[in-house]
Amino acid sequence: MQLENFVQKSLRREVSNVQSHAVHNSTATMLEIGTNLLSHTAEQTRKLNVVEAKVLNQTSRIEIQLLENSLSTNKLEKELLLQTTVIDQLRDKNSRLENKVQMLESRQRGELEGMREEKNRLQSLVREQMMAIESLERQLRVASTNTTALQRQQSQLMESFHKLINMVTSPPGSPPRTQMWKDCADAYKAGHAVSGLYHIYIGNRTEPVQVYCDMETGGGGWTVFQRRFNGSVDFQRSWREYKMGFGDVLGEHWLGNELLHQLTTQTQYSLRVELRDWEGNSAHYQYDRFTLTSETQQYRLYLRGFSGTTGRQSSLTSHGAAFSTRDQDNDNCDHCKCALMLTGGWWFDACGFSNLNGIYYSVGHNIRKLNGIKWHHFKGPSYSLSATAMMVRPYDF
Repeated sequence: MQLENFVQKSLRREVSNVQSHAVHNSTATMLEIGTNLLSHTAEQTRKLNVVEAKVLNQTSRIEIQLLENSLSTNKLEKELLLQTTVIDQLRDKNSRLENKVQMLESRQRGELEGMREEKNRLQSLVREQMMAIESLERQLRVASTNTTALQRQQSQLMESFHKLINMVTSPPGSPPRTQMWKDCADAYKAGHAVSGLYHIYIGNRTEPVQVYCDMETGGGGWTVFQRRFNGSVDFQRSWREYKMGFGDVLGEHWLGNELLHQLTTQTQYSLRVELRDWEGNSAHYQYDRFTLTSETQQYRLYLRGFSGTTGRQSSLTSHGAAFSTRDQDNDNCDHCKCALMLTGGWWFDACGFSNLNGIYYSVGHNIRKLNGIKWHHFKGPSYSLSATAMMVRPYDF
């Protein structure tokens, strides 16, 4: 019984120790857990404070952005209101302009119709004028033909007259004297003051040459070697044709470079150029010294002592320009052929300021023609003239 009680007491004491030890261990664990929880809570609180600070900063930035956006919105609203006002004003102006445009269109339609009628009337007048011009040109050609025929008759009469004079002035029984003039100046000095066809003996030629003598212009005595006035003769010729001459001496013609060279070697000659435009204006240019070299030297032209009715500048090159034709290019233009481009035969140099042997253009078609009959210092570079003449006489005439 005592043993049993002792055992029970021992057991109760052991249980009590165990329980006391258990309570002690539990309290320590709880304290540790609590400490851990406090530490974790403090860490979380710190993190939450950091997050809260970031959120506050972000919120501040957003609020600032919202404020800026609000200001921008207000500004845009004001600009929109201003633009709306401007648009309304522009609409009003546009409406007024549309009304004015409609009025102008209505007025212009009436004016345009009137202009169309005026245009049709003017076109009709132009057609009538062109028909009249063509008729006048035909009449001019007929008149020129008649004039040429009359000049031939006059020349024949003069020749018969000269023969009669020779017969009358020759002693009885002696053969009639033959007058051998070397140029038109000789004939003029012999008392023949009527322009027309004459026979002259150039250089050592035994056969006479028919030439046209101008016995009235500038004191007379001029031997004409170029004449154009109606376009009846084609001047687009070869080197040989310009050398030998072509055309009708009593009409349009080129005497010939070879004859002209031989003529100017007889004595010192002067050159005179006569020009006329389609408005009836005339001009002349004179050179105190005129020389034409031989064919071997390409019929080079040398001039001295210039005077003219319009300006002090010569349209002819004076320093020895060679003669060129479509089949013999002697100009000084490196990359062009002036005789092909400007047509005719002439002393082109580097195409130059003149070409009296270009294409003959009738009135109304003679403007803006670089390949026509041009003399730059009279009517400019693209005006084709209506009449020209080139003539020579001795310098001491």
